[in-house]
Amino acid sequence: MSADQNRKIKFALIGPGRISIAHLEAARAGRDVADLAAIVGVPGEEERVAELVGKYGAARGVIGVENVLHDPEIEAVILTVPNNLHRPLAVQALEAGKHVLVEKPLATETADADAMIAAARKAERILMVAQCRRHFKGAQVAKARIAELGRPLNITHILGVYTLEPRTHWWKSAAATGGLVLGLNGPHLVDTALWLIGSKPTRVYAQGQRFRSGWEGDDEVAFIVTFEDGSLLTGRLSESMKPPRNESYVVGPDGMMKIVDDRNVWLNGEQIVTEKTKPYIEGDPSFEGQFREFVAAIRENRQPMASGEELRPVTQILEAARRSIAEKRPVDIQ
Repeated sequence: MSADQNRKIKFALIGPGRISIAHLEAARAGRDVADLAAIVGVPGEEERVAELVGKYGAARGVIGVENVLHDPEIEAVILTVPNNLHRPLAVQALEAGKHVLVEKPLATETADADAMIAAARKAERILMVAQCRRHFKGAQVAKARIAELGRPLNITHILGVYTLEPRTHWWKSAAATGGLVLGLNGPHLVDTALWLIGSKPTRVYAQGQRFRSGWEGDDEVAFIVTFEDGSLLTGRLSESMKPPRNESYVVGPDGMMKIVDDRNVWLNGEQIVTEKTKPYIEGDPSFEGQFREFVAAIRENRQPMASGEELRPVTQILEAARRSIAEKRPVDIQ
């Protein structure tokens, strides 16, 4: 590896909200490869920014993105902002010559995803999506051994959490989240299935309902996705599961795989991966692996795992699911 590839990357985190803690913990664990140059907020977040600067040792706190984006020493940014702000901030950062790691989902609309991908191509910069769960050992072993099941695949994935009220103010808005549960946890479920199946999605049929009145959008959604190779995904998303569940059952003509919490994997009834981890607020290896992949891709001038182009179909599926719920019919994906 060249000296240039060994350099430490200077980056800024934009958006000091709830999920920023996971990224800051990962960055602290990755201080050997990158330096936290700034934490950036908007007016009204001064106290929160100062708190995080002190806790995580950022070089400075900034209110407003302009100074950071015009700083030539900062090579990259991590965007931990509401889902509907991903496009404008990512495009602005890419046009300023910064590499971008954006929290999932890539975008809430396919047109926004396309604008972000186009900006990354034009600027010749990296656009990566924070699909952290790919970095658990269980998920990686599942991906490595999925071919043993044969084709096509039939995946049933249940992802449910227990949430009585919005955990942050923008969760109240269907537009800001991208349909609530579809925009918040849908990207995890859909990305896992797409990663394992590796075929193009062709049709989505979804139904949704809302159990709680403290937010807009659907907090319960069930959907079916068909794929070009004949594979099927049946997804179930919930904000009312107690205890929470994250389980996939993957059936193929030659076997079956069960995946729990992206960490524990069974193949034809035999457990082949057992992995325990701490919550992200205490240091989550999936976020650290994601952060190191982002830095490595910058250093090595290559496409990262979970690039914007690779994650575009996730946005397509989630957008089609919202449309299917609204129009009460299956929606084809072009």
